[in-house]
Amino acid sequence: MAGLLAAAACSHASVTDTPVIQLVTPAGGGPYVEVTGLSDSTLDTIDTAALTPQQWPNVLRIGVADDGPPVLGAYVRHQNTLRFTPAFPFDPGRPYKVRLDLSQLPAHASGGRSIVSAEVMRPAAAGEPATVVQQVYPSSVEVPENLLRMYVEFSAPMARYGGVASIHLFDDSGKEVEGAFLPLDYEFWSSDRRRFTVFFDPGRVKDGILPNQQMGRALEAGHQYTLVVTPDWRDEHGLPLAREFRHALRVGRAFTDPLTPASWRIKAPPAGTRTALLVTFPRPLDRGLLMRALGVRVGDKAVAGDVEVGPGETQWRFTPERPWTAGTYDLLALSILEDPAGNRIGRAFEIENVGPLDSSPAAQTVRVAFSVTES
Repeated sequence: MAGLLAAAACSHASVTDTPVIQLVTPAGGGPYVEVTGLSDSTLDTIDTAALTPQQWPNVLRIGVADDGPPVLGAYVRHQNTLRFTPAFPFDPGRPYKVRLDLSQLPAHASGGRSIVSAEVMRPAAAGEPATVVQQVYPSSVEVPENLLRMYVEFSAPMARYGGVASIHLFDDSGKEVEGAFLPLDYEFWSSDRRRFTVFFDPGRVKDGILPNQQMGRALEAGHQYTLVVTPDWRDEHGLPLAREFRHALRVGRAFTDPLTPASWRIKAPPAGTRTALLVTFPRPLDRGLLMRALGVRVGDKAVAGDVEVGPGETQWRFTPERPWTAGTYDLLALSILEDPAGNRIGRAFEIENVGPLDSSPAAQTVRVAFSVTES
């Protein structure tokens, strides 16, 4: 009798893999990817394999593109299914590519299909598109030939993943410049997801290395270009942009010299006022870094106040919370400050051999003294 029961149980056990991939949205919870139709032997193999977080994407991979990085998240067997829950919720309106490859399991011999692919997507929110591109930085009319990065600012928060595929660069003949941008994605959002950093391929920007020799820079001095952001870039609700955005670029000479604080012009305010301290630079600097890499100190105490970056990113204004008092102050510049071509204080981007960085406090900051006097 026991033998008959065992035989009956085996006859009902699943021995053939017929995987089905779907997106499940439970009530009160976030969506997850679920794989059903796996045989008992396959599920047992998965349990025995005890896959690491690095190994799991080889078996079950979820990504926004076939050649992009996998989405981070947690894998778990739940009864007779596999589940993947993303570390961050899936963006509405964005398709995700799912690939199940059972051949990556150790000692697995599937009775069905080893590789199954599918595309899943959360529906976009109902409503009319309203988000637009507000500004692109650098905002100056002319940019250097070796421009390294740009910022795209939006009127509202965007989906977590980037939209490099929605950014295009056209030359003055109307031809798109291929391979201009580095295909990086979600890591380069501001905390409020309203500013995305776009990197030009540094291998093409830096003079003398192989990509630069083979393809040249994406931008060429003396020419004009148009940066186009297409509406298929999705906001946090999964809706496309309300309209296309175009930004004209005129390209000038490359910036190849390090930043020199001695060349900055400082207009000190009078004591007893809250007049802004004005610092003017001989060429544009990186807007994002200007907002956090400059400050004011008196002695060893930071001066609280508000920062504003002027048009073209050639001026920095600091308005103190309280009126200035007469005395000597320091404009404090952190070593991370750069221009749009990646040149830092005392160190050009084009330097070929860089020795170990000095980790002492003096190597991390530069102080420029200025005096506040009675008017």
